[in-house]
Amino acid sequence: MFQRVIRGSYLMLLLITAPLTIAQEFSADVVNLKSDNAGLKKLYATKDKVRFEVENGDARMGPSAVILDETQNKYVVIMSARRMYMDAPSMMARPLIDKYWRVEDVNDACPAWKKMADQSNHAENWGSCTKIGSDTVNGRSTVKYEGVSKKGDKAHIWVDTKLHCVIKTDQATGGGIELRNIQEGPQPASLFEIPSGYTKFDMGAMMQRQ
Repeated sequence: MFQRVIRGSYLMLLLITAPLTIAQEFSADVVNLKSDNAGLKKLYATKDKVRFEVENGDARMGPSAVILDETQNKYVVIMSARRMYMDAPSMMARPLIDKYWRVEDVNDACPAWKKMADQSNHAENWGSCTKIGSDTVNGRSTVKYEGVSKKGDKAHIWVDTKLHCVIKTDQATGGGIELRNIQEGPQPASLFEIPSGYTKFDMGAMMQRQ
């Protein structure tokens, strides 16, 4: 059961390659553009931390969250229904959630994305990346990009010019993620801490019992 929750959290993180450094503090609703609208539901971002609220497919597990901390180069899975937390293996966090979602140069993001793909050995399906131009998403100024894989599959990415991060993606094969109801401003420090009274979940011990 724990494995399903953890695996689901990893999957959603990898799908949007979460940010590790965001200069602007904000919160936003996360909308999965697939019909089931499952997975990530909310994010809270500070300068060097991000918290993702996750809705699990298994209702018995209740809500969970993933907290990323760049200063310590790690992230933690919070399992609220079980009042437990787990230190996620660093190999799961990098390099896919390194610099894809956080964009330094809003108007020329393709080279950084290509470099990230090369460094993470995920460039075998890289085809092309093209800047389409300025666009507006939910009233926010963005730069739109189009990516085409070697197989010919297209995807579009919108980068917020103020937040310097991806706020929308879509894929020709279906799906995508969009940040809505973006609220800029300081976020409570407690959101990025392990709640008092939570115990640590030991993945290794669980695997040995199976």
